Amino acid sequence: MLSLADATFIVTDVETTGLSPERNRVTEVACVLVRGREIVGEHTMLVNPEQHIPQAIQQMTGITNAMVFSAPKGECAFPDVRSWMPDEGIFTAHNVMFDFNFLQASFRRHGVQEMRQPKLCTARLARRVLPPQKSWALQHLAAYFGIKIKGRHRAMGDARATAKALMEMLDILADEHECETVDDVLSVQYSTMDNFKEPPRHVTALQPTLRSMPPRPGVYRMLDTRGQILYVGKAKSLRERVNSYFRIGAIHTKKIAEMVRRVRKIEIDETGSELGALLLESRLIKELQPKYNTLQKRYRRYAFIRLDRNDPFPRVETAMEIEPDGAEYYGPFRTRGDVNAMIDTINHAFALRECSGTLTPDAGIVPCFYHQIKRCGAPCARAQSPVEYAAEVDRVRSFLSGGESGIVAVLEQRMSRHAEALEFEEAAEVRNRIEDLRRIFKREERIADSVNNNNVIIVLPAAARDEQEIFLVRFGRLVAQVIVKNETPEAEIRALVERHYFGGAVAPEHCRREEIDEIRIIAVYLHQQRGSSTLTYVNPGDTIEGVLDRALYTLRLEQWRRETGTE
Repeated sequence: MLSLADATFIVTDVETTGLSPERNRVTEVACVLVRGREIVGEHTMLVNPEQHIPQAIQQMTGITNAMVFSAPKGECAFPDVRSWMPDEGIFTAHNVMFDFNFLQASFRRHGVQEMRQPKLCTARLARRVLPPQKSWALQHLAAYFGIKIKGRHRAMGDARATAKALMEMLDILADEHECETVDDVLSVQYSTMDNFKEPPRHVTALQPTLRSMPPRPGVYRMLDTRGQILYVGKAKSLRERVNSYFRIGAIHTKKIAEMVRRVRKIEIDETGSELGALLLESRLIKELQPKYNTLQKRYRRYAFIRLDRNDPFPRVETAMEIEPDGAEYYGPFRTRGDVNAMIDTINHAFALRECSGTLTPDAGIVPCFYHQIKRCGAPCARAQSPVEYAAEVDRVRSFLSGGESGIVAVLEQRMSRHAEALEFEEAAEVRNRIEDLRRIFKREERIADSVNNNNVIIVLPAAARDEQEIFLVRFGRLVAQVIVKNETPEAEIRALVERHYFGGAVAPEHCRREEIDEIRIIAVYLHQQRGSSTLTYVNPGDTIEGVLDRALYTLRLEQWRRETGTE
């Protein structure tokens, strides 16, 4: 079964000349590809429908007859459109049958292979996983998640909004409905899960608690009649999340429905930030081990590259979990496929061994094929010393932490040499590797940082309006989590930064098992927030003054944003 992390959702929107797939025609198509909760590709095209666009539709969409006059006609457009849609993907749209039927009719009309991908409807999902309301039209769904639609009733604007809403609902499905695979999600849209047609009797007693829930991030605990904790969860909005369990029409898995019927008390802790909620939730689940909590699956969708520091001749490997084994872990990456693509690039660009197992160098060993094609220095046959191999490992470390800088130029030179030698298949292979590399590193200078060496100061809102929460991450571990007020003296913040980043600490050799979840949570958070102004990285060679200046600037900026309500 295909995991959600590895699935590609083809989020599609079409604009048309009317409502009938047989009588009317497509005027515009957009596809947004979503994988691993990120947009990984976008395509859009105007199409000449070869029929008049009614005035009412022109006014609604802004697509005029003049605009499509010079656009490609169907026989040219739809083969391209079909190529945007990988056969292993999931065709996704808001009210999916409208878009699906129009495209299928267009493909049949022009002799293009029809789609056989499974279909996912975001409107159906919304009706099953979100609070009941009169309409879950796209504008209402976008408003619910705070998504701004740029270009309403244009294909790309609506497709992007649908994609963003889909990613939000996939998180809800993973967190609240234990969905891990595509089949799990596809079944939800037609599900007959337990539906509260009226609230359980005991909910009346909970109403004062439910009404008093704050609309802020935090952690909630569900307790039974004996005061035992049944469930611990985190929320961006405690009010929205906790109330969602008890609304009329709320849909739950049988397990969660059973839990809700046993709830008699709810306790909360506001955290001010989602990161604070994630970390507190993780600690409480490990400490309390509530009956209805399953493993925190949402962190498992990210993959890592593993480099064993204890092996004198390490190789790069795929890891879906961080282990307390002293190895270095780089990432996180969206999917195992991205890790495999990166490892393939490393294996072609650097001379690390690709064989598994422990090496016992012996001059009598005959080097393997990879040595002959210059992809390994043959340390097994003592053709490469441990010192020489370590230097190559350091080059790989530098590449992983430095992003695409340097390696793309090397690969481009290699591609040119193949092309000049008329080795076109080899040149195309290198070109594809460059494209994969740029896709993985697109806008992400630090995507493959060593998890063990993440040194960063994170500034986020605290529960009170005049407070900020500072998370200090050293060697990938949370070493301090403090609340500072707007009037906190700069000297206190300087002492905090100096103590944790300039006190001469040495990176631990191993992760303690109890640290693993926090390291993974922080690594995933940094990955999702890369480029955010709330992050201040502490790099080798930085001075206390430089780091403090950047951290204070971030702190004051976040204070100003909160005071003014500025995004």
